[in-house]
Amino acid sequence: MLFDHINNLRSEPFKKWQFNTRSGISTAAFGVTESARYFLPLIPDVPFLYVAKDALAAAKARDEIAYLSGKNVVYLPAKDDVLLYTKFLNRDNLFKRISAFAEISRGAFGVVTTLEALMQPMPLALPTAEFYSAREYSLGTVVSTLTKMGYRRKDFAESRGDFALRGDILEIFPIDSETAFRCDFFGDELERIRTIDEDMRAGDEVRSFKCLPTVDFFIEKDEVDYLRSRLIESNKKFKTSSARVKSTAICKELCDILDRNDLTAAPLAFLIPLLKNVTNDIMKIFPSCKAVFYDEPKPVSDVADGVYREHISRFTSLFEAGEAFDFSFDNLVSYEKVTGCFSVPCHSMQNVNSTCRIFSPMDTVRINSMPAPRYQRAPTELAVDVANWKKSGYRSIIACGSLQRSNNIADLIYSAGEEVVTGNAVTDDVKIFSTDYYFSEGFVLHDEKLALIGALDVFSSGVKDKDKRIKKRRNENFSAPETGDFAVHETYGIGIVRGTERITTTEGSKDYVALEYAGGDFMYIPTDQMDKLTKYLGGEQSPMLSKLGGGEFERIKERVRASISAMSVNLKKLYKDRATKKGFAFSPDNELSEEFDNEFEFELTEDQIQSIAEIKRDMESDKIMDRLLLGDVGFGKTEVALRACFKACLDGKQVAIVAPTTILTEQHYRTIKDRFKSFGVRSCVLNRFQSYKKIKENLKQIAEGNMDIVVGTHRLFGKDVAFKDLGLLILDEEQCFGVEHKEKLRIMKNNVDTLTMSATPIPRTLHMSLSGIRDISLILTPPLKRIPVQSYVTEESNTLIRDAVIKELARGGQVFILYNHVDSIYTFSAEMRELIPEAKIVVGHGQMNRDELDGQIMSFFSGEYNVLIATTIIENGIDIPNANTLIVIDADMLGLFTLYQLKGRVGRSDRVAHAYFTYKPGKILTDSAYKRLSALMEYNELGSGYKIAMRDLEIRGAGNVLGREQHGHMDKIGYELYARLLKEQLGEVTKDFETELDVRLDAYIPDGYVTSSSQRLDMYKAIAEIKDADDERRVRESIADLYGPIPKNVENLILIAELKRMAKKLEVIKLTVRNGESKVYIKDVNSFKDGRLTTALNRFKSKAVLSFDVNPLITLRADGDAKEQALLLRGFMRFALSCPAETDDARL
Repeated sequence: MLFDHINNLRSEPFKKWQFNTRSGISTAAFGVTESARYFLPLIPDVPFLYVAKDALAAAKARDEIAYLSGKNVVYLPAKDDVLLYTKFLNRDNLFKRISAFAEISRGAFGVVTTLEALMQPMPLALPTAEFYSAREYSLGTVVSTLTKMGYRRKDFAESRGDFALRGDILEIFPIDSETAFRCDFFGDELERIRTIDEDMRAGDEVRSFKCLPTVDFFIEKDEVDYLRSRLIESNKKFKTSSARVKSTAICKELCDILDRNDLTAAPLAFLIPLLKNVTNDIMKIFPSCKAVFYDEPKPVSDVADGVYREHISRFTSLFEAGEAFDFSFDNLVSYEKVTGCFSVPCHSMQNVNSTCRIFSPMDTVRINSMPAPRYQRAPTELAVDVANWKKSGYRSIIACGSLQRSNNIADLIYSAGEEVVTGNAVTDDVKIFSTDYYFSEGFVLHDEKLALIGALDVFSSGVKDKDKRIKKRRNENFSAPETGDFAVHETYGIGIVRGTERITTTEGSKDYVALEYAGGDFMYIPTDQMDKLTKYLGGEQSPMLSKLGGGEFERIKERVRASISAMSVNLKKLYKDRATKKGFAFSPDNELSEEFDNEFEFELTEDQIQSIAEIKRDMESDKIMDRLLLGDVGFGKTEVALRACFKACLDGKQVAIVAPTTILTEQHYRTIKDRFKSFGVRSCVLNRFQSYKKIKENLKQIAEGNMDIVVGTHRLFGKDVAFKDLGLLILDEEQCFGVEHKEKLRIMKNNVDTLTMSATPIPRTLHMSLSGIRDISLILTPPLKRIPVQSYVTEESNTLIRDAVIKELARGGQVFILYNHVDSIYTFSAEMRELIPEAKIVVGHGQMNRDELDGQIMSFFSGEYNVLIATTIIENGIDIPNANTLIVIDADMLGLFTLYQLKGRVGRSDRVAHAYFTYKPGKILTDSAYKRLSALMEYNELGSGYKIAMRDLEIRGAGNVLGREQHGHMDKIGYELYARLLKEQLGEVTKDFETELDVRLDAYIPDGYVTSSSQRLDMYKAIAEIKDADDERRVRESIADLYGPIPKNVENLILIAELKRMAKKLEVIKLTVRNGESKVYIKDVNSFKDGRLTTALNRFKSKAVLSFDVNPLITLRADGDAKEQALLLRGFMRFALSCPAETDDARL
């Protein structure tokens, strides 16, 4: 790796540093720039502990050291909160910590962490489970082991910490793995192990894998009695009645869990300080460590000291309220206790000489280092510098991060007349080297005459190799409805699924789905009609049940069809007009464009790059752009839009950016001022916060063409606003504007390129239907290095609220408190002012007039207030980077979509953000509320909106694109049926030909094959929706993969699905299959025109007879039972469909 080529250091300071480190002489190194600190600890055969001041610094250090060394360097994070009693654990960060302990035990070369992480109790040992193919395991024992390790049994192992057992197939998703594993058993023998992809399909075969526990504590059975008695004893120490009430509730809940022997339940983490299997001595966990390195020891100790003081303060208030017990104090020890356990020499790396309280160095060394220069805006300067360094005897190594970049830099230097070597074999005699190794920001070591230039010193983004990114699972079809769900049948309308019922007659057994309709009426739907049954997805309110009989639902469908038809005509006309009208063709990008791009300090995601390319391609054509840019909260839509702005400005065109709220316009304006400050772009904002004089002045500048970018609310639609040469219109959340404003927007959009941004995604199926009518760019990946919000679900208490607020205010931040009760919000805010007198509180809610509300939010944005108590009006359109704590009161009363959107209000900066979702003390949560709150904890990683809230998001998003009227229609018939009708109207699909089936076969999914009722409904739906032979093969593979060999009754289901599919193509209105014969009722004589049925009759003339009644009828007879009849019928229809259809000319 790169380190191997730059480690041969000869200067006296480095020789002394390495000698002291190897000899155990504690040393303080001064003059060490930040990036050089990642290099100094790398001494061969010296495993080390690297201590940074905080989580961000530690995570960065781990990455850089790993890039340099190529060795196993582990980041050990701190847990989010060690004092709060909670029923849900933040699994994301916890799993990283557990995985780190496992990596350390397997032999890490380096561990990077913070003192806070070491001040928290650490497990001395954790149980693991290992699985090897060709070995024997008792499945019962395996399930018991996984359960004891905290794994949750689910239908499918789709998330870390889940497992599933279906017959002889076991699935496990280890907490430290990128993939789940599928284990195929034969009896007790584990025959094979395969990975599982994100679509739950089996992939590569592996020989073995390991499972770590899902909790960082291990309770021995002989500890249970002690823990129970210790809890009871501690509970007696609370003096006030209010504290005793709270503590007794916690005590009882924990004792009940212990009595159930549920020893990995999340609430038991409260007892970690009492366990015998924990330590604060990292050396017991990392015994091979030979040195400790402090990255700037003063900030390290200062931060740790602050953490400990905060812990004392929080413990005191929580203990007084009965929400922490006496032993809770030991959830965090002083850093002096931690450092006192260090049994190896300690060293420090710092830029300037400062007092070191952590340890007393025995020696010092001066490292003459400096940061590498930055060449992003002047890459040619790099060639000049390396040439000068070469003359002075320096070696220059440029770590480009990719082969392509390495070659580009080599060409640049070579064209300047210098010899340069590429590749990875760095040698001492080479003075200028361009490599594809990666290091972010470099350094110059003058004593060594070495210059290491990092990728970010030269390029605007770092590694070009694909980083591991969160991939969103975007299922094209939603799952089948489950028992209790509202469902839509194409013919009968909206009902409630009441389960499946198996009906057995003398001629076979079949399952039917029981649907309850208005008035308590029931309809039993054959499972072969599951393709006509979809889960209801529509408005947030429960839909009205349809009435059976009377044709009510058919009339509703016809009204929706008529409305869609009118809309589709308008859409097609709009597209035609847009395609024929010519607009301005912007110039291709130039050097200034590249310079502007390089000014962006973050690395673009692939989706951002793709979206930018699509938008610029539109702008460079003479077609008038009308593009929709969709992306989740904080996924980088603004930067994409700013690239378009700059392109327009380069051609002398003006840009108008319209946002629905004053606060958003202010935020956009500040972003633009900062982003364009180096390029002479003139910008202004028009909103109600501007004085009359300022607005008048800006309007004059806009009209004269002296203002390049104008940001505003609907004020931009005013009659007095006149652009001299408007070339680009950008709309933020267009759906938030009223009807009158939308009409003005329509007029503006008719003549200029338009880009609309929305944080609410739409379904891909609908996206495909609208493509060509409205161009859409999707941003589905979160930015790299963004920090997930740390979430907590817990009972509401004044102590908790005060604790969370004070914790945020102490670091200079701001707090959102979501209180969604307008009638009592002022009473609540008065209580909060009394509870937290240190806070400056402001209130905002939807019943305020617009001016007052904007003023309140703006005063919070400007920092005049540090706590905003508001209703769900903060759900959208507020971006306040300094607000990094959210407290939601009565979170169990809010929908998952709202909870997810609220969570997106924090975590918009480089600080760790916290979101507290609370519910009333002692309240028994409903099952649905429990699942919603649990989901917030389970899917804490970035972009998880596409896992936990996609359906709600898509339904809202579809309404945004189609308009309010169409959204109302969608509510009446459900999203999927609406989407199908829309596709019919747009000509993408033809209306299905209906075939009635009466096939007397045992066709059902045995309960023993698929034990879960929801999985059975999913399988019925998948089989009923098979479209062709390839689809059938895929479904067969999936079924066998998930559940094992396909039984006869399921094979019959697949056979019936194929008969139905072929019958539709041949215009068969009815099929009957019985013992002795099968009958095929043809639509009419026109169905014979293409000659395929006639050819098939001739081929099967010994077994097929054509007769005429009301309709043409083909009767087929074969020896054997109904299965043989069905197979004969399948052969007949397959042959007919394989025959070439005759044209009219051929028949002539």
